[in-house]
Amino acid sequence: MTREVKIISRTYRKIKGKYYARVRYTIDDSKPLDIMRQVENKSAIKSKHAEIEVELLKNGPAQLVAGKVTLRQLAQYAKDNIYVAAVYDDQETHITGVRSVVPAHACLNNLVAFFGDIDIRKINEKKLAQYQIARLTGTIKNLRKVTLSTVDRELSKARRLFNIAVDEGWLLRSPFTKAVSRNLIHDAAETPDPIKTRELTDEEALRVMKALDTPERRHTLPVFIAAMDTGARKSSLLDYLRWKDINFADELITLTAYKGKGRNIKPKRWPVQMTSRLKKELLQLQLQRTNKNDDALVFEQAKVNLRKLWTAAYTEAGVPKGTRLFYSVRHNFGTEMANEGMPLPALANLLGHSDVKMTMRYYNMNKKTIDKARDILNRRALVHS
Repeated sequence: MTREVKIISRTYRKIKGKYYARVRYTIDDSKPLDIMRQVENKSAIKSKHAEIEVELLKNGPAQLVAGKVTLRQLAQYAKDNIYVAAVYDDQETHITGVRSVVPAHACLNNLVAFFGDIDIRKINEKKLAQYQIARLTGTIKNLRKVTLSTVDRELSKARRLFNIAVDEGWLLRSPFTKAVSRNLIHDAAETPDPIKTRELTDEEALRVMKALDTPERRHTLPVFIAAMDTGARKSSLLDYLRWKDINFADELITLTAYKGKGRNIKPKRWPVQMTSRLKKELLQLQLQRTNKNDDALVFEQAKVNLRKLWTAAYTEAGVPKGTRLFYSVRHNFGTEMANEGMPLPALANLLGHSDVKMTMRYYNMNKKTIDKARDILNRRALVHS
């Protein structure tokens, strides 16, 4: 026989200077019961209420009556149990958690800003479509207007939330049926953005470096030079590159990347070249190091306000608005290397790709490509004339 849990109240108590979140509930209208949990401060009470209620739901009945499962509660459960920092074993194999906790939590916060305390059983395709429109038009309070690709990512996160609810038995069916997913979430190939997929030109790169060479932005310039001269991903430079990966003697840098989904993801490591200008920047950073541990991140200090400073520098350099910061530099590297005649398999190794097909996405036919084709054809014409 299914027993029903009913939430009576959500309050808090302060005992000896410490705050406690308190949830009162009944089972089948029996005598009220209490659950109290200590919190670090008063602002954490609401999230603790959500955690307690989700726990009641998980360990007790599958559905609440008055204390229904809200999107806020579901998002908090996902933050606490699913979207947590990644854990690796001694061989650096991925065991659990996610590598990008902050972006995941940001998506969940945006969903909560719109749906809030709505019962997840009442969220349907119509309400999801309303969220899509609200995000595209910028009508959600405190949230700016965003592009379709951003909304697609957030709706994908919402779909994951509802799958979690179904798995836990809190929801019988996700509103994201195959038809709804097709209608609301677009495949990346369906919404190409020429601005976001463009590469930074050499002229733009020089202007960006000049714009970064100021007292306020100078600490981020070595990262830009590293991106230009290695074609590395943002995470490879900012999150994984450590001093033990820098080999000044052989002028080599070992890059690391974690790609893929699921468990047992092993890191991929590969060597890339160290140019003279990059070596100079790294040697200067080494002299300024306060943490002498070889496991210390190379660009730890450069991460401070990097996005904000680079965005300003790109604007000052006349780079079209919407150009992706790191991707455009990586794209430039791939295109220039290919135009200079580097074989695609070798370029794939430098970019950390396991498939040359992926490398082709970074190779744009530009004026250099066309000029090179013209020179080849002109030489052939001379031979056969």
